[in-house]
Amino acid sequence: MRPKHVLVDLKGQARSFFRIKSNIFWVFAFPLLLIVIFGAIFSNMGSEMVTLNVQDLDEGPGSQQLLAAINGTGMVKIRFISPLADLEQHIKDNSLAHVMVVPANYSANLASNITAPVELRLDETVSTSGTVFNAVNGVVNAVNLQMAGGEQRVTIEVGSIVQKRFTFLDFFVPGIIGLTVMTTCVFNVQGTISRFRANGIFRKLATTPMTPFEWLLSRILWHLFISFLTLAVIMGFGVLLYGMNMSVNLPVVLMIVAGSAMFSALGMIVARFVKNEETASMAANAITFPMMFLSGTFFQLEMMPSYLQQVAAVLPLTYMSQGLRDAMVYDNLAGAYFNLAVVAAIAVVFVIAAVLITKWEEG
Repeated sequence: MRPKHVLVDLKGQARSFFRIKSNIFWVFAFPLLLIVIFGAIFSNMGSEMVTLNVQDLDEGPGSQQLLAAINGTGMVKIRFISPLADLEQHIKDNSLAHVMVVPANYSANLASNITAPVELRLDETVSTSGTVFNAVNGVVNAVNLQMAGGEQRVTIEVGSIVQKRFTFLDFFVPGIIGLTVMTTCVFNVQGTISRFRANGIFRKLATTPMTPFEWLLSRILWHLFISFLTLAVIMGFGVLLYGMNMSVNLPVVLMIVAGSAMFSALGMIVARFVKNEETASMAANAITFPMMFLSGTFFQLEMMPSYLQQVAAVLPLTYMSQGLRDAMVYDNLAGAYFNLAVVAAIAVVFVIAAVLITKWEEG
């Protein structure tokens, strides 16, 4: 690899990028517009079926009846946490949003006509928290009415599941960052290749010592510059206008690096197999558009039907968005590095495939 070739190509990209004023809109203004629009639309959106993580320390007849009634509401589905698990660590490691704890003496307290509190911990920034509270509160009220004519025997102690205070946009913005990286990289590389092919530039590149890997590396480095610039603009906009509370740390930086490489290579692969300029643009849209809405960019994956959640599990943007959210919002470094490893592995595969299938002579 020759760094000089990469540097020359980078300079050309910079001149080309800033020469087209619409690029500035799509890279910077468009994601900010999405934040404003979807922040208003989705901030109050709920779900009919939400996962409620339950640690049942009682495991007696009283707790079993309570949990069966909550599960029977059709509003939540219960996922059990082992009574032996360290709850605080389990919440952090799995980025949980809704947790209910049934204390060890719950059934005994009910049998003795003693107030039996259950602990409900919610992430108030997640729109489904209201659904969880309404489901649990409705069942508790029904139990109290049945047992003691409305007298409170069962109570709910509501607490926050997060240590820092977040807004809905704190959840939303990491997904927008991932989405911006994807669209910038895929469409820029696909568009450049289609334009170069139509103008015969690739055949000219075949007469130069520049390799496909050097050309792709130049694109990746340029997209890294644009991605970090976009990150700074979005973060500054969010902090000043909405008071967002997020952090940028090493996993965030590495995720953007890996994501830029992954999606730049994906754009190169798409353009290689679809050579018509208009068809290549349609193919890029066909790949990126489903990921935009099925990868947890705008709302939680659990709000989607189970079969769509299975689709989301194979989409690269899912892991980038969740990894950024784990690192920037939830301080879940284990989850962030897991998602980073997945994105990095996909990036390596895509880069190798893109370099191997690209031949200047076939441009």
